[in-house]
Amino acid sequence: MDQVLQPLIDMNEFAWEHFKDDLKDMTTEEVNWRLVPESNSINVIVRHLRIEAQWHLASLAHGEPMPIEISATDQQLIDSVPLDFDRNLKELEELYTRFITALRVTTVAGLQERTAIAYAAWARQPAHFLGFHQLLHLTMHWGQIRTIRNLYRKTRGEPGRFFPYNPTISAKTL
Repeated sequence: MDQVLQPLIDMNEFAWEHFKDDLKDMTTEEVNWRLVPESNSINVIVRHLRIEAQWHLASLAHGEPMPIEISATDQQLIDSVPLDFDRNLKELEELYTRFITALRVTTVAGLQERTAIAYAAWARQPAHFLGFHQLLHLTMHWGQIRTIRNLYRKTRGEPGRFFPYNPTISAKTL
């Protein structure tokens, strides 16, 4: 492992562990709840993360490009992933863990090379983007999930699960 990558590995591990903790103790109703019919459920978000994690792992471990346009093969992969929260969360964990393992054995030069291959068809990306793109992606959706969980509880007259009271976002100030 290249020691320079240790902070990146630590951030991925930290985010993954806390993400998993925030998905505990959910009912089927909560997993599938949508604030409005057009919004995503936690189930849909976890399925999306699972699909994208497979692509991130393939890019880092095998030097495959990230899809910019969905091919017939990509669409087959997408269509093959069911809307099954427990299964997708388990597979997401396996893929994310393998991604972190692959990150541990890469070098800075290797990460730079894999990033160039993964995002060759994209607009210019930072030289080590592959090492933190999945982390950014996970944390953005993690925030969505926490928001959905809070809204789910609040629509049932319960306090939010995360930061149930925050004086900077109180109803009095809005």
